[in-house]
Amino acid sequence: MKKISFLIAFFVALSGVKPAIGQGGGAAVKVGHTSSTYILSQLPETKKVQTELETVKTQLEKVLQEKSKVFEEKMERYQASGQSMSQAVRETTEADLQKLQTELRELQGKSETTFMDKQQALFKPLFEKVNKAISDVGKEQGYMYILNGDTGAVGNPILLYSGSKETDITDLVLKKLGVTVTR
Repeated sequence: MKKISFLIAFFVALSGVKPAIGQGGGAAVKVGHTSSTYILSQLPETKKVQTELETVKTQLEKVLQEKSKVFEEKMERYQASGQSMSQAVRETTEADLQKLQTELRELQGKSETTFMDKQQALFKPLFEKVNKAISDVGKEQGYMYILNGDTGAVGNPILLYSGSKETDITDLVLKKLGVTVTR
């Protein structure tokens, strides 16, 4: 809802600028667009971050698999000999299995949190670098607004239409970042 309100306000603001331009009362508003996701994917640092994240993911999965294996082995032993156990031993074993299962769920949640925190920490400097380059190119090229053509959180891009390749500053941003454009 906030996104829709923002877009409506943005387009109302732009529509207010257009008559002034037509009447000679103001300067033209220069609007550009880019794909920050594409820019990020072209940075050499992104590949390093992805490799590091794969290592972290593998380590976390290994710990989870080990804990899961312990649980499964104990469960198999319980299922195989549960009928022959005394009531007290069976109850103790069931309590241990429930405890292990709870620990396994908690470990899985902690692993996901650890991975997401690491991902945010590693990508944050790259996002800042890309955003700075976009701002720099916008200032250098005289743009009033730079819109992102990537799909947003709701599944819709911030940029709804671009009829001209001339307003796409993606290659300029990549050049600013020292990345060779290959498309």
